[in-house]
Amino acid sequence: MIIRENYAITGDLYQEALQYAERSKAFTSNRHDFHAGGLDNKKKKMFEGKLGEKAVKLLFIDNAVSFIEDHTGYDERDEYDFLLVNKTEQLTVDVKTRTEAYHKRTLEMVEQARNHPKDIFISVRLFRETNTVKLIGWYTFHDMMQKNQIENQGYLDNYVMYDKDLRPIRDLEPFVLNRFKKEN
Repeated sequence: MIIRENYAITGDLYQEALQYAERSKAFTSNRHDFHAGGLDNKKKKMFEGKLGEKAVKLLFIDNAVSFIEDHTGYDERDEYDFLLVNKTEQLTVDVKTRTEAYHKRTLEMVEQARNHPKDIFISVRLFRETNTVKLIGWYTFHDMMQKNQIENQGYLDNYVMYDKDLRPIRDLEPFVLNRFKKEN
């Protein structure tokens, strides 16, 4: 499995993320925006999340994984970030982007998990200064439900997966990605 030490998000991928963030800022739900700063901060947070998604897109491309990238309109809630597809199976993937060294957990809103569950979550760290992304780990919806750790830090209930609870990113291939390799 090809895993880059860091994924540099440049060129077209960078522009895609920037344009999406600009268009979507006015439509981003206040319920999802627990940070201060209004529209400018919504744009920033959306942009950071999209940069994280672009790193996972590169992971899939590097490893010849068959996927569909979300192309939901900027004014709609997406059902997934990526859909892994083969002839008999589809798995939804949600990318969770963090931006600070002290971030040691991955969050999924309880309401979101119940109403719009995803199959796989991939946690990544964005380094803003360089627009590079490091893949941290991953977990399944089942892992999250089995752990069943809910915390509320003042902005709704969230399922929490601490870094120690994540599966190593290298394990994504044998447990998931091998089933979704592109056929030649």
